[in-house]
Amino acid sequence: MDTTTFFIITVAGIFVLLAFVAITMLSGGKATRAMRTRLKDSHSDERRKVDAAAAEPAVSMFARIGQMAAEPFMPKTREKQSGLRKTLASAGLYQPSTIRLVTGFKVILMGMGLGVGYLLGMYLQQIFLGLSVGGLIGYLTPTLWLKSKVKANQRALQYGLPDALDLMVVCVEAGLTVDAAMQRVGQELSIAHPAISRELGICHMETRVGLSRQEALKNLGVRTSNAPLQSLAAMLIQADRFGTSIAQALRVHADTLRVSRQHAAEEMASKASVKMSFPLVLFIFPSTFIVLAGPTVIGLMHSSMFN
Repeated sequence: MDTTTFFIITVAGIFVLLAFVAITMLSGGKATRAMRTRLKDSHSDERRKVDAAAAEPAVSMFARIGQMAAEPFMPKTREKQSGLRKTLASAGLYQPSTIRLVTGFKVILMGMGLGVGYLLGMYLQQIFLGLSVGGLIGYLTPTLWLKSKVKANQRALQYGLPDALDLMVVCVEAGLTVDAAMQRVGQELSIAHPAISRELGICHMETRVGLSRQEALKNLGVRTSNAPLQSLAAMLIQADRFGTSIAQALRVHADTLRVSRQHAAEEMASKASVKMSFPLVLFIFPSTFIVLAGPTVIGLMHSSMFN
């Protein structure tokens, strides 16, 4: 079998898969949407806001394609899935179907990368190199996207935690319990800091379904893999165990986090001058030299000295 025949068979298989998914969606999509609408209407507004972080999103065409492509390549044991699930939790992705989507899109993008790499390889007369580079880029794209999501989520949690602690101090001093304060702060910060609002909402829901406060706080630190939240959970557990003032502990912890955030900002500002030197030397200085010395050089080239 030559390469042209293999490419035609691969493209035909992809089109058959897309047609099958489209037919499946058209046959059962209306009933699924009606069921989802009826189930959503049965919940209250408060429960719907808190469960939005853990509820599975509306299954789209790309999601179904990703789940179908991931089925043969999914790890069969829970031990093998735990690492990916922990990474997804660090990125703030708690939907049950996310692990299938990530695995499926690795396969889909790898296939697309192989196709694009094959075409570029035929154009550049380097088919093996094009297939290798295209497949590798397609396979690593979901992993790189997931790493960027983890960094963005950790940064959002770190930036929003001091504001959340200040509000918790106000709520606790006003007479609310820690659980009620977490629920109130989560509701108030849903627009300004949605990441920290989601985590506090999940922690509050765990206490409502029967977990103790200590277990919910431990799960908060383990689930997010965020050092400030882990220290917050340990501080609240110790304050609850030894009977110390929770409001004072929250205030001290908020001041510590704010000072550390200020130090991190100062460190980034001090690094800015060093980082700017590279584009300054490579791009700005040559452009300035060309603009200033260009007319003089052109005039000298047309003068009698060079004629």
